[in-house]
Amino acid sequence: MKKILLIALSALMCISATAQKDTTKNKLKEAAKIEVVRDRLVFDIYHSFWMGVPSQGNFMKFDPGFNISALWDFKLPQSKHISFGLGVGVTFYSQYSNCMIKYDKDADITKYYIIPDNIKYKMSRMSHINCNIPIEIRYRHSCGFKIDLGVHVGVVAGFAYRYKGPHYNGVEDEYLNYKDRNFYNKEKFSADVFLRMGWKSFGVYYSYQLTNIFKDGKGPKMHPMSLGISISFF
Repeated sequence: MKKILLIALSALMCISATAQKDTTKNKLKEAAKIEVVRDRLVFDIYHSFWMGVPSQGNFMKFDPGFNISALWDFKLPQSKHISFGLGVGVTFYSQYSNCMIKYDKDADITKYYIIPDNIKYKMSRMSHINCNIPIEIRYRHSCGFKIDLGVHVGVVAGFAYRYKGPHYNGVEDEYLNYKDRNFYNKEKFSADVFLRMGWKSFGVYYSYQLTNIFKDGKGPKMHPMSLGISISFF
């Protein structure tokens, strides 16, 4: 009888140990699934739709831009699917049009001037760069589905206008190739909300800038809304 009890106890102990190992393995596998991509380095490529631009201008259908964010992923102790992202980032916007952006010193205002149709210019582009702090709340499912909702809060690091083409005043045989950075009416700070949704390393990206490019009353009340793709490297 004692031998039977010892054998039964030994069998139960083996079964318990095996079950515990299986549970540990399953937990590790589950954790590994969630840890596949933590979005520590994110690269967004997008096209910007410009809100509030002058109706008289002819604005291009494709204005490319990008956003690069390096973030730390802060996990919640009570949740394996929800975390917070915080880091630093750089955002670039572009705008191609048939307009020149110039500062009127007398009126202290930045204006858009339509380039005449008879001038065959090669480039008329505005560029806008922000250095920001991305703050986001993240949801990750073990299957790889993810969704991020956050804000970029930062400072305007650069604003410039580039023109390449004949002289806009009609001067013959004079070709201009210059970049103007002297814009005194741009906003110093920027803020936008964004959404990312996808699977593992890939997704779609949407953002809407809450602040205007120029100060109120000192230029067009324009700001970008962007849509594109997102890639997470690790």
